[in-house]
Amino acid sequence: MEKSSIAIEEGVLKVETISEGGGPKPRLGDTILMHYVLYLGTGVASAKYDYDKHCYVDDLVDSTYDGPFAGPVKIVIGKETVRDSLYKEGDSIEGLDKALLEMTVGSKSRVFIPSELAYGRLGGSSFYTFHGYRTPPNRSLDMVVELLEIIDNE
Repeated sequence: MEKSSIAIEEGVLKVETISEGGGPKPRLGDTILMHYVLYLGTGVASAKYDYDKHCYVDDLVDSTYDGPFAGPVKIVIGKETVRDSLYKEGDSIEGLDKALLEMTVGSKSRVFIPSELAYGRLGGSSFYTFHGYRTPPNRSLDMVVELLEIIDNE
C-alpha cells in the first residue's frame, strides 16, 4: 500500500475502513491483538541524517506483518506510556485507542492520527513509543491497523 499524501487536520482523528470485520468492538481497558503498518516518514532514524544537506533522508515504514520482529502486538486500550517513562508492553497512545474503539474484530482501517493524539509537541524517543522508533516533535501518524482479537476484558 502506498503512503497517502492526505494532510492530517490538526486535532482530527481520521479512520477510513478498508475492510469490515464481523466480531465485537473492544472497550476501554480491553487487551487486544493487532497488526499494523506504520508510515513513520522522515526524521525517524537518526543514522540516516545527511549532515551535508542538513536533513533526514530516510522514509521509514514499520510493519508487524514482516521483518525480524514480525508478529501481532498487544495493546491495552487506554494504557498510555507515562511521559518520560519507558514503554511497557501494552502501552498505547490516545489516537490509536480512539481508532480501535471504532473498529470490530477482523476489521482493517487506515488511521490518520494528529500529533496531539500521538506524541505531541515533544515527540517520543525510541524507548517511549509503541513502535520502538524515534518520533519527531509534532509528527502525525499514518497507519493501517488490523484488529485481530480481544484477548481479555478488564
